[in-house]
Amino acid sequence: MLLRRVVEHVKTQNWTAVAIDFVIVVAGILIAFQITEWNEARRERIRERDYFVRIAAELDRSIESINRSIDRSHEREEYGRFLIRSVSDPEVVRADPGRFVKAVGHAGFTLSPAIRGHAFDEIKASGDLGIFRDKALVFDLSEFYTDVLVREQWHFLRSQLQAEYSKRAAGILTYEQATMVENAEGIPDVPVADALAARERMLQRPDFIEWLPIAANRVDDTWTYETWLKTATALRDRIRSTPGVGEPQVAGAAAAP
Repeated sequence: MLLRRVVEHVKTQNWTAVAIDFVIVVAGILIAFQITEWNEARRERIRERDYFVRIAAELDRSIESINRSIDRSHEREEYGRFLIRSVSDPEVVRADPGRFVKAVGHAGFTLSPAIRGHAFDEIKASGDLGIFRDKALVFDLSEFYTDVLVREQWHFLRSQLQAEYSKRAAGILTYEQATMVENAEGIPDVPVADALAARERMLQRPDFIEWLPIAANRVDDTWTYETWLKTATALRDRIRSTPGVGEPQVAGAAAAP
């Protein structure tokens, strides 16, 4: 219909009307482009928010895992120091026989945190990094996950240290004691005589005793985990402050009026 009007105006040489029609056509095209851009921007904001919600949820789980690893690291450090004290003082074992047995079983092991970055990996793979407005936040997220990945390459060394500890500790605990340690939630109930007998077997293993300072040294692990905890918490809080993301919903919570 508009084209017919333009043709009629040209035939009658009504150039003012032609100009008005031209302006209407151009304006219509520009408005259509603007609406398309608004819709695309709206879709990007929705995708950005959904990604942030997923990343924040994964950071929550990672923070929980890091906290467990820090607690475990402190616990195993204390077990190692406990065993070092027990070498020269049998009263340490007599006062807490269950802890001694638990320490022999667990002092050389650790718990690496599970850092989850599946959502961020998905964003990179799909090429969606460009939808995020806070480029500094995206950069810091990338740096965090890269640091975790780089440090994971040293897990083989931790595995070797734990394997060496197992080899040197073999035979100190009886089968019953080792089973008790694995099945006990806390400190097992061990007769004093049995713990002292295990200590005597430990004293016959100088290769195990010389390894105890290595088992007790958790400085690097603790520093790494505490650094990750600080970074992950700060990133999670920055994401939570993004409009539309907010705090996680509590299951079963009543809806706001």
